[in-house]
Amino acid sequence: MIKKTLFLILIFAPFVVFGADEPVEVGQGIQAAATTASNFIEDIWDFFDNDIPSFFQRAVAYILEKVVLFKINAQIEAAKLSWSVAKTILESFEVGSQIANAATALPQDVQAALVDMRLFDGLNIIIQAFVARYVMRFF
Repeated sequence: MIKKTLFLILIFAPFVVFGADEPVEVGQGIQAAATTASNFIEDIWDFFDNDIPSFFQRAVAYILEKVVLFKINAQIEAAKLSWSVAKTILESFEVGSQIANAATALPQDVQAALVDMRLFDGLNIIIQAFVARYVMRFF
């Protein structure tokens, strides 16, 4: 029904009236009306052929941009949360004091050499990294 109505409007639309702005001769009025009708149909075709696909392309790009930004922000917040959980676990295990207690069992010269090489600090950092990686796998 809508197609028929649109077709009838296009057929009986008074394009001759819109043909020219100034009074013209009889032969030029029909030609101007045909040009106006052609331009009208061309504009409709351009709307369906270019504007609608362009709109959908811009809409999809906008939605994808927002989804990617949301995902990045969610990953950042998850990393913050997982690091706070890992830090709490490390504080409850007291890894640094456990390493220091184990180091007191070593002979004094070996202990001094390992402290000078900062082996205990490195071991503490490595254990903290393993715990943080383990916790971050959950998020």
